[in-house]
Amino acid sequence: MKKIMMIGGGVVLGLIILVIGFIFFTVYSLNTPAKSDPELAAYNEERVKEYLIEEKGYLESDIASFEVVKIKKTTDETASGYLTYVEFSNELNKMYSYRLGEDGEVEQLGITGGAYKHKE
Repeated sequence: MKKIMMIGGGVVLGLIILVIGFIFFTVYSLNTPAKSDPELAAYNEERVKEYLIEEKGYLESDIASFEVVKIKKTTDETASGYLTYVEFSNELNKMYSYRLGEDGEVEQLGITGGAYKHKE
């Protein structure tokens, strides 16, 4: 009987250790910055650039800069795990954010700095 109690206690202790380990792993994962994949970042920039030039009719000279950033704490492995910030030549210091949707379509998400000339 004592042997069964000791084995049962060991199993319970093992389960408790597993649960605590899982909790620590989850907390650590949620507090670790997202890592960027250079190929996906480049793909996002290229896709947004293509969208602005081919679908929206902008010239390359209309676009001052691109900045692609990984969305924090996403488990999304597709290109939609990134935001692409675009600064236009006629609105310097104002950023427009774009992302690729699940269907691969580019969508404008937001605007910083009170910019409205290129709002969709």
